[in-house]
Amino acid sequence: IMLIGEAPAADEDKLGKPFVGQVGKLLDKMFENIDLIRSKNFYVTNVVFWRPPGNRKPNKNEINICLPYTKSHIKIINPKLIILLGNVAAQSILNTDLTIGLLRKKDLFYTDKKNKLKIPVKSTFHPAYLLRNPIEKKKVWEDLLEINDYILEKGIN
Repeated sequence: IMLIGEAPAADEDKLGKPFVGQVGKLLDKMFENIDLIRSKNFYVTNVVFWRPPGNRKPNKNEINICLPYTKSHIKIINPKLIILLGNVAAQSILNTDLTIGLLRKKDLFYTDKKNKLKIPVKSTFHPAYLLRNPIEKKKVWEDLLEINDYILEKGIN
């Protein structure tokens, strides 16, 4: 299983590792609720590999610079499931303008015809968004249950 987020937060940027600060703790807690542990069950990366100045959302140029490397990660890992965290990751990887609010309820696939990849994709809100909007945690819980059902049904783990 591969999780893809937006870009590192300040703590993560300093350490050079994705999802290690407060956001990372929430991410780990979220997925532990469906018996997934980072060290055993999933790989985590971002669409953009540095924190944009002023902690702003990555722009198209930054995404376009990094996207080939993120897609290389996908090719190398060749996951059985990709989980996209937030708008930037979902829109970039799926090449769409649809928002996470719409994408999270769809069964989608990441396709790479050149490398003959067709990988199931699930989308949900980014943990950083949840820290700012805790009311959305209920929706993420629903997404996690759906992801768990999918994992159990497909025998992924």
